[in-house]
Amino acid sequence: MERMTAPARFIILVIGIVVGAAVFLAPRGNEQLAMLQDEDKHAQIIALLEPRVARGENDPNLLATLGRAYGEVGSYQRAIELMERYTSLRPDDAEAYARLAKLYGKVNDVTRQIAMLERSVAIAPTLARAIDLAALYRQENQVDKELALLSRFESELTVGNGLLLRLAELHASTGDREGAIDILMRSEGLPAPTPLTQTGDARIFLARLLVESGRNAEAVRLGKEWILQWHEPWLADRLLRGIVLESPVADASELADAVAALHPEIRFFLVRGLATMGAKPVARHLLSTWVKENPSPSANEIAGFLSACREQGEPEIVWQAFGEVLRRPASNDLVARYSEAIAAEFGIGALAPFWGNLPQEVTEQRPLLAAQLAFHENNPALTKWLLGKVDLATVGTSYRRTWIDLLMAVTSPADAFGVLRDLRRGGRLPPDLLPQYARLAGELGQEIEYRAALVDLGRNVH
Repeated sequence: MERMTAPARFIILVIGIVVGAAVFLAPRGNEQLAMLQDEDKHAQIIALLEPRVARGENDPNLLATLGRAYGEVGSYQRAIELMERYTSLRPDDAEAYARLAKLYGKVNDVTRQIAMLERSVAIAPTLARAIDLAALYRQENQVDKELALLSRFESELTVGNGLLLRLAELHASTGDREGAIDILMRSEGLPAPTPLTQTGDARIFLARLLVESGRNAEAVRLGKEWILQWHEPWLADRLLRGIVLESPVADASELADAVAALHPEIRFFLVRGLATMGAKPVARHLLSTWVKENPSPSANEIAGFLSACREQGEPEIVWQAFGEVLRRPASNDLVARYSEAIAAEFGIGALAPFWGNLPQEVTEQRPLLAAQLAFHENNPALTKWLLGKVDLATVGTSYRRTWIDLLMAVTSPADAFGVLRDLRRGGRLPPDLLPQYARLAGELGQEIEYRAALVDLGRNVH
């Protein structure tokens, strides 16, 4: 075959370009565009299609494709111009108006964004677009339009996505409290969302509406059901706080009792929170019923109760509670726990009015407690005798500090030294009392005992 001349090669090249362009402009060109869109080659799409638009082509699909490409690369004004031309040719395309709404959102033209979404929803009333439009109405404080829109879609709204609550809030904001209640009461019959805690905001708002409408008993009844379903202390607390100030004390106290019974670990937290927000009568009620609900509390639980009463300025609740414990059949150990906790929280003098009613076994089992009261009543001899009954190995560090303080208060340094020396020689002096013993030995010139105490202290350090 003869070699092709240069002019011939040029002619063939031109023909190839023309044919290639023709192929692209043919139906298969749409396939090529689709491939470019799939590969996110928006710049290439713009380079291919913009010249055609510039030549005056007004094909709707061409305009839409080019508009989407410009939107993807951030040229929002050009994208808007092209999509507006497209919708003038295809005025029933709901998706195109939704896309235009997003583009107007990109350039912060909220008025046009709302207008485009309104057209989209008018053509194809889907919940997803209605939600977007309702959010814009809310942003622009267009309450009437938001209410009308959500009411139109009420059958599709749920508690889980928060839209039923929003519809109820809109009714309430326009003065239609009963309408808001009806909406939320109907939602109680619908399948509950998962997790169930998603019902929290709607139910708390419903309880508030019921209380504001004077339907307190209904709010309490529902509230007691809800806290059992939630089984979440933080939600129960929110519910109680949501209605406590607007409810009669008796109704609020009934709900507070239910919350505390289901979540006893937050009772004193509730007391503090309710008192802080001004619901002191209900806070006081939770304190006054604590003893009945806790017939056999631990020492730590009693200490928490006493601390809460003192914090709220309600010491009389403590005296009433202790009086109830003494009147009813109670174990000596329980009486002793209360007695020690009261002495620790309010001082030993607080026990004086009850001393004659304490079982004798309590004073025998708690000689340190008896010694404290004897000292309070200025009876040093009895105090010293009772201190001798205390087994230091069976009491905690704080009790041993009380013991040594009382010993130093009712005896001379020499006598106190003698008591401690006998305990040490008998192997019954706890290590935490060695510093006091060493100090006494040093002050009294007991050199041998002083050095021995220092050696013992050194062993305990290591």
